[in-house]
Amino acid sequence: MSTDTLTTEAKRENAAMLAAALGIGLEAAGEALQFDVAITADPTDATATAIATDLASLLRRTIRSANLGEPGEAVVLEILIGDAGAKTDRRSLRIQVGSEGAVIGGEPARERCAGIPRVLCLLVACYAAAATMQTVFQDRLPFEGSSPLRVSFDQLGIEPTVFEAPVDIGHAYLAGAGAIGNGFLWAARHLDFRGSLDIDDDDDVSSGNLNRQIWFTKDDIGLPKADRLASLAQGSFPRLKLTPRKLRLQDLPEKSNGPWLERLFVAVDSRRARRIIQREFPGEVFDASTTDIREVVIHHHKQPTLQACLSCIYEADQEEFTREHHIAEHLGVSVDEVRLERISGSAAEKIAARIPNLKASALVGIAYDTLFKQLCGEGTLQSLEGRRIVAPFAFVSVLAGTLLALEVLRRRGAKRGEARFNYWRVSPWHPPLGRRRVLRPRQPRCEFCGNRVFKAVNDTLWGGEPERERE
Repeated sequence: MSTDTLTTEAKRENAAMLAAALGIGLEAAGEALQFDVAITADPTDATATAIATDLASLLRRTIRSANLGEPGEAVVLEILIGDAGAKTDRRSLRIQVGSEGAVIGGEPARERCAGIPRVLCLLVACYAAAATMQTVFQDRLPFEGSSPLRVSFDQLGIEPTVFEAPVDIGHAYLAGAGAIGNGFLWAARHLDFRGSLDIDDDDDVSSGNLNRQIWFTKDDIGLPKADRLASLAQGSFPRLKLTPRKLRLQDLPEKSNGPWLERLFVAVDSRRARRIIQREFPGEVFDASTTDIREVVIHHHKQPTLQACLSCIYEADQEEFTREHHIAEHLGVSVDEVRLERISGSAAEKIAARIPNLKASALVGIAYDTLFKQLCGEGTLQSLEGRRIVAPFAFVSVLAGTLLALEVLRRRGAKRGEARFNYWRVSPWHPPLGRRRVLRPRQPRCEFCGNRVFKAVNDTLWGGEPERERE
């Protein structure tokens, strides 16, 4: 199966990401992604076939072809899982899975894979996709990956018995039905999530989304993201009711002065959007974000807390300031307009005047980030430093969603004391390390925690004294 299932715009998004990583032109990057891999697994090995299926789904969103079964003639790499024998004479990448972890690359022993929870097969596939890219592009990537890449399951901090535990999320909200929101439900379908989840996103599926938003296909283009994600995923969640809401979280009609937002999963695509969401006073927050293809960040907090909130974690920085000014400059609008997040009617007129092939009526309500990424992917815009503003590959977004689902499992599925951390940085190119989990304190000048009015409201909503040991 080739990336012919993707649109030209989606392929450009992938090319733009690779171009930024390798420091080459968009056309050269697009050509560099036109390669095929074969994925070979023993069909009687349930773990191996699950990893193969997931890996193919991820790679087909990025490269030309990921073949299961009979490899094609243009294969440059064969990925061998478990005890599978090679079907080609091409270079190979072997994946071996034991009960305690996976080894990707090197020369692991050729033997049948151990049985592991299904969600861990997806986790291994995400890392295998990164190892595939590392094997093909080697030292051309701007960072050195681990080889072999050893994924130890104990670094997740989840007891083996917990993977089968019910995960009662009550009535929760998912802010964002984009790449990470897709990845979250793609992973959570392999866990026993229960309750109800409102999916909040006012955007429609665009042709440039298909390279990383794993549930969507060409048939979904132009349709509401929230509706399509809920519809496509519902069959995988027998005990979780998914309700689509074509609105931003802050525009929901049930929003009130009381504690209406008890539990929130955050999968929006900007730092500013997260700070705005924090001003909705959520009780418990599970958050995942990506830094292009370099890193995934996982954050959790539960009010009342003495530690970092979303606004502390995603405080305004120079990079954000520069990005907003850059977007404003190239779209012909003011920085204040960009900070409103969505394009107004008057701003749409200015943008259409600056970029004649755009129609003002089609721009109203679109997020500035969404439009800017689209234009960068088309090669229309570049940043001041010559780097494109780009979205990550599918396997990075799905890794973020998978780690988010596992964080929910850790804190909602286990009936034991909460882990003493609220922040975890994970690289797709290196093994996840538990020692990188830290307890981030409040920022002294946080626009939420440092606001006396917000603090008073928050204390009224969620009451009581913060439990220091809970974080």
